Amino acid sequence: MSDLQEVNFSDLLQRPNETVEKLKASRHRALRVHRRGSEDDLVLTTVDRVTVQSQWAELGARTLRAVMDNPTLRSTHLLDILPQVFPWIRFLPTDGQTEFAQELVEVWEASVDLGVPGPVLLLIARWRNTAEVYADPDLP
Repeated sequence: MSDLQEVNFSDLLQRPNETVEKLKASRHRALRVHRRGSEDDLVLTTVDRVTVQSQWAELGARTLRAVMDNPTLRSTHLLDILPQVFPWIRFLPTDGQTEFAQELVEVWEASVDLGVPGPVLLLIARWRNTAEVYADPDLP
């Protein structure tokens, strides 16, 4: 999100039409709205853009579910490509890799259903920490 075009909150309030034109012209169809004196900036986008992103996430979750439900695809494809996405998975034992993949799909589906990405990111962080323990024999 750091590559989003930035506008000030006051621009949005004082020049809303110009701000919307910037939004329409932006590459990501989103603007970072800086709020002076606040740690939390906002992201301004369109409902259509959010709807497309939500549908895209749902499609990804359904695709992963289909792969995980098919033992042949799961063993020959998903577990082969996960190290490209998560290189640290190589440090997990084989059953841990399978468990991570299954949990990833399940949590992703549930997160898409609720519209919250946090649980997926937390799951990935926890499994990454587990891989780190396997990778470093000096860790407790």
